[in-house]
Amino acid sequence: MIQMGLRKGREFYDRHYSEAMKLHGEGLSVREIADKLGVSYSAAYHWIKGIRRPEQGNVSGFVSFLEKHGPAAVADLKEKFPKHNEVFLIATRRARPVKRYMMKKMYGDYSTWYYLEGQEAELEKRISMLMDKIKEVKEKLTS
Repeated sequence: MIQMGLRKGREFYDRHYSEAMKLHGEGLSVREIADKLGVSYSAAYHWIKGIRRPEQGNVSGFVSFLEKHGPAAVADLKEKFPKHNEVFLIATRRARPVKRYMMKKMYGDYSTWYYLEGQEAELEKRISMLMDKIKEVKEKLTS
């Protein structure tokens, strides 16, 4: 029986590219690199020869964004990640460390926040700052 391989996707290749380049630097052949990393010979060959580099997938980009910028509300990332909810769901299925915090919908694009494990304190700080700002605006409007 012939078994069809499933396409591995951008995330898989993006994670293995730097490892492939490291192994090449250590003197391994393209075939050895492909076998060791579980990628096709063609993919390893194209990386080593500089013909192409794998694109960063949405999940990796999303995680990188949160690593660089910290917890972010939808308002801060919806332009770069218009399908943020889909990316979040894919990330959780792939056991990536992305978490989501939901507030009342009345806060619009500031009601949903994404963060990484370990960024909880920064998330609390940013939400507290948001709530202080909302309170300040409300006071100005009522006075």
